[in-house]
Amino acid sequence: MRHNLYLLDIDSVLIYPGGYRESFSCTINYFMRAMGWQDSNSHQSAAQVFEAHGITNEWDMCAICLSGLFVAVAVNMPDLPFANSVLDALDIVKTSGIPRQEVNFSQLAHEVAMDIKPSETHLPALAALRVFNRIIRSNCDPKIHDPIRVLITHILSNARDIEKSLTMSIFQNYALGSVNFVKTYSMPSPFETSSLIVEHDVPVLSSSNCEKLLSESVKKEIRPVVFTARPSLAPRGVHDEAHYYSPEAELAVELVGLESIPMIGSGRTEWLAWETGDDPNSLIKPALIHALAAIGAAISEDEVSGLMAADMFLKKGILSGPLSDLVGKDLFVTVFEDSARSIESVSEVLGLLRDFGVESSLCAKGIAVDREKRRLLSAAGATLFDDINLAITN
Repeated sequence: MRHNLYLLDIDSVLIYPGGYRESFSCTINYFMRAMGWQDSNSHQSAAQVFEAHGITNEWDMCAICLSGLFVAVAVNMPDLPFANSVLDALDIVKTSGIPRQEVNFSQLAHEVAMDIKPSETHLPALAALRVFNRIIRSNCDPKIHDPIRVLITHILSNARDIEKSLTMSIFQNYALGSVNFVKTYSMPSPFETSSLIVEHDVPVLSSSNCEKLLSESVKKEIRPVVFTARPSLAPRGVHDEAHYYSPEAELAVELVGLESIPMIGSGRTEWLAWETGDDPNSLIKPALIHALAAIGAAISEDEVSGLMAADMFLKKGILSGPLSDLVGKDLFVTVFEDSARSIESVSEVLGLLRDFGVESSLCAKGIAVDREKRRLLSAAGATLFDDINLAITN
């Protein structure tokens, strides 16, 4: 018997993430205005470079870019007294009349990505901090080393904490809209705005290919699962009032019509982390457990079972739940991705399963038009396609 699995990424695969792109741009311009500068489009292409190198979380991107702006100010204005508070530091730059600093965000994304250690793929902020510390040591007056380091450490270390991160709060407010921001986080909205996700996300998957996927799924010809780092709700059937869950992945799958198939988004992996006492950041793709949980959820159509089985296998080397059903069967996985690192994590997971007697093979379909993304996807062994519709029909 053969299990034919489809692992489907969301952003730049199932949909064009216009809402995230616009939210990222608006967030950077928000901070530029707070510094007294005019809006800029110099960061427009940076998100593609971040994603090409596996830095797929806009919360990280925004924190890295804001840190880059502050470091640029520190390099060129050595006498400026920096504050530990982000709001105070923004005000100091503005009231001091500092001219706008030009930062090559795409180059910054590349430098950070090149500094990420294999054990740190889930936390690019650590690599960003090393990059900025090198810049500070080489270019800044020693008397401002400590203040600027304290400031950017605060920004980067709290990039994914809604209660401590100004960059995350501003981004989420733009992405969700102020009404949904209040509903999701039970805290005041920074300002009123509509949801840029709702306004700017565009489905790429055609209606005919959506119907094809659903039809083949019902017939058990394929077992599809949405495999995304997007924030999501907790696993289906779970009610967790103790933590924040943002339904951004749900908005996307509803947009393309795939809400009936299983999904492993970051809300699902965060729920698992809180159940097991792990660091939630360590379970989001390209973490191996994210890929393995997606495989388990696709086989069983049960997200909780997939998550728990993945945790058991990686911690104790025991095939349980839906993963135990793979022994003696052929597992053929097709992954539709725009991130080379996520493809590599799926490949590594299948290698681990083969060590436990699971016959498995991988077909990687890289979805990208960006040259840097295509270069990295090709290096990861993916066959390249301009969009998912071509990938499904070829």
